[in-house]
Amino acid sequence: RQGLTHIGVRPTFSGTAMRIENYLLDFDENLYDQTLHVAFLKQLRGERHFSGSEALKSQINADIAQARAYFS
Repeated sequence: RQGLTHIGVRPTFSGTAMRIENYLLDFDENLYDQTLHVAFLKQLRGERHFSGSEALKSQINADIAQARAYFS
């Protein structure tokens, strides 16, 4: 499966704990209690603070488009 991974503290939401979040492209199934192996192929951008959730959502959509272009 192809996807995107965020590694960081979620500064837009005042996070402090390090997290790893994966988003799998075109995948809508339950993966709880499953093992996921991740290979990093390219960094799209660094972590940054956004003005709010809508700005973050817009950037995530741009990241998804960039990932799709990379994988195509």
